[in-house]
Amino acid sequence: MKKKTVFFLLALSVVLVLTGCGKKQKDSEPRDNGKNVLYYLNIDGDGLIRVEKKLDLPQDTENAVRMILEELNTVDEKDEYKYTKVLNEQILFDSIRVNEEEEEVVLNFGSGYTQMNPDREILVRAAIVKSLIPLEGVSYVSFTIDDEPLTNEEGIVVDRMNEDTFVLDDDRSEVYNYTETVNLYMANKTGDGLVEVSVDVEANDNQSLEEAVLEALKGDYASDTISPIPQNLTFHRIHVIQKICYVDLSDDIITGVRGVDENIKVYSMVNTLTSLSRINQVQFTIDGELVSKMNDVSGFDSPMSYDYYYLSESDQ
Repeated sequence: MKKKTVFFLLALSVVLVLTGCGKKQKDSEPRDNGKNVLYYLNIDGDGLIRVEKKLDLPQDTENAVRMILEELNTVDEKDEYKYTKVLNEQILFDSIRVNEEEEEVVLNFGSGYTQMNPDREILVRAAIVKSLIPLEGVSYVSFTIDDEPLTNEEGIVVDRMNEDTFVLDDDRSEVYNYTETVNLYMANKTGDGLVEVSVDVEANDNQSLEEAVLEALKGDYASDTISPIPQNLTFHRIHVIQKICYVDLSDDIITGVRGVDENIKVYSMVNTLTSLSRINQVQFTIDGELVSKMNDVSGFDSPMSYDYYYLSESDQ
């Protein structure tokens, strides 16, 4: 296996309740100077830690943003064993611009920002965005590099980000505490095709909707289908970031299921997850490692999309 650090976001503490995607209601009351939720990098640099701090924030948005960014660059000595600062000398911000009408904050960084590896960069971006979005008057955050829009590895411009761009486990326990009807993609009896089955899946405080639907693939629902994944398969971590679902599997996935094609096993999970409205692609790892080929499945280390090719004829 080719080892590579994968940035599963690990969050702690109480639930952060998601709200709507639109602009926040403006209020004439003074800014709430109670506890503020900030996000730092964990000690291993592969996840985020949620930290509550009491900050006396300025009333104007620009200076409030500046104070939070300064806080993200500061870790008390007593907390250094818990988490690390987000910014450093190479990725300090150069300027802040606030578009009050759009409730958008634009952060401009120097070229040093681009020197980060992609895994760390998205963690840094997630920490900053999630720390700023709760501010009154901030609905969106955009990044620029030397006044040019930030681009990803493929050279695609990164759109402005909001509270739904980065979703952590602690963000959603109340949001997903309900039963939802979903489409599962089970294996047909011959194990060479997928059959769509509609079932009710219950998600709760201890199990996200994504994990619930994957666990549901182990079930038995119809006479013409069988479970496509191993019964002892464990889903170590599942996170959704910018419509990509990152799933860390146990190595039981390698063993497989007798009579089920390897691609059917994999695309049962891919097609099921991408049927959820907030997921477009799925990225797998095995025990925290990217694997370029898993048995007969090539490209296992790349994001995968819904594939009609593997549907049984009756479902096409």
